[in-house]
Amino acid sequence: MSTLSPLLAETVPSRKRLIQVAALAWFAVIGLDLLLNAGLLAPFYHWDQPGLLPPMKMFQYIPLGYASFLFWSIALVWLVVRTRSYGAAAGARFGMKLGVLLGGAAFLGWLSIFSFPPVMLFCWALDHAVSFTLAGAVIGGSLTAPRLRPAVRRVLVLVAVCLLVTVAMQSLGLAPIHVPQGRITFGWDPKK
Repeated sequence: MSTLSPLLAETVPSRKRLIQVAALAWFAVIGLDLLLNAGLLAPFYHWDQPGLLPPMKMFQYIPLGYASFLFWSIALVWLVVRTRSYGAAAGARFGMKLGVLLGGAAFLGWLSIFSFPPVMLFCWALDHAVSFTLAGAVIGGSLTAPRLRPAVRRVLVLVAVCLLVTVAMQSLGLAPIHVPQGRITFGWDPKK
């Protein structure tokens, strides 16, 4: 049961707070996505599958993926407000339920049309569930916080930890990235 006062549960957050919370959840999910896909789950991905873009093109399209996270965050803010899943725990529970449902549905749909290894598809579904759980916690907790600054600090620390752990994993070879054409590089290519 929620410990929120009945008055707070009836209050609709301002438009400014909704926008701030969506942006904060979006930033948190970007950090988590980096940790999951470039770190913890990277060994299970094989980017030489037919139908996937070349690695450099995927890298160039990262902003499109991050834009999709923004839409997820906006939708989740709307759903958390509509369901009154206020508080970090309630938001996390709601986000987890939604993430498991969407990830599970996507997994089954992907299995029906892609020839990618099932473990790779499962990792993507797991990514959905974990990302929605985090976003729900950030949103639910931030909507009820008297001030947003502590939530911003926690998200900044989370993103920094995700970044550091990912860099450490890749540097130590714990997150090998299987790229068929070699490594992703930047700069001038004399062969083009």
